[in-house]
Amino acid sequence: MNIIDAAYNTVHDYPGGSSALATRMGIKSPAVLNSKVNPNTETHHLTLAEASKLMALTGDYRILQALAAEHDKIAIDLPDIPECRDMALTDTILCIGTKGGDVMSKFREMMADGRITSGEAKDMSKIIHQMHIKLGQLDAEIQACIENPQKEKA
Repeated sequence: MNIIDAAYNTVHDYPGGSSALATRMGIKSPAVLNSKVNPNTETHHLTLAEASKLMALTGDYRILQALAAEHDKIAIDLPDIPECRDMALTDTILCIGTKGGDVMSKFREMMADGRITSGEAKDMSKIIHQMHIKLGQLDAEIQACIENPQKEKA
């Protein structure tokens, strides 16, 4: 799905559609919002701020997902860890999430020519090994939160 279709569907799939959303978004009329998300309208367009507000109001992130996909990226939810506000734990999981892309990038690169060389396999093994280390660190940090639920780091 492209970003234009995602915006259109976000508005029209929302209960009450543009009539329910326009006022909440600070847009003068539902017709204006309809025009902004209509793929056939050349004169009105959603601004980035409006797209962000639309996603926040609806809880529908298809626009973000479509934009990320258009650039060969992904968007993931940040972890919600209310029981343990350990910033080191949050940092660890975010690093795993961002570094995990190395596995996918390396795999894509490795498979570009349709075969896997010995050197490519060794490179992939190194990346996987580093991922195992990070996952082990994450497991230890999570266990520490269970054992010390009052632990709060900033």
